[in-house]
Amino acid sequence: MWSKSMTDEQKQKIRDAAVDGRLACAKAFRLSEELDLSLKVIGEFCNEDGIRIEHCQLGCFP
Repeated sequence: MWSKSMTDEQKQKIRDAAVDGRLACAKAFRLSEELDLSLKVIGEFCNEDGIRIEHCQLGCFP
């Protein structure tokens, strides 16, 4: 589980960015840079936390 390496603050920022349990792919990319996390870690956390990533422009998140 990748999200174990994340801080509680990082997790909360991702949760706050999600709207109705959904996070736009573009926001995931911005959060990756802002929080210094890989997209893989963000994706794993979203899967574990029940957040669906949508509007993925690169196919990174199915």
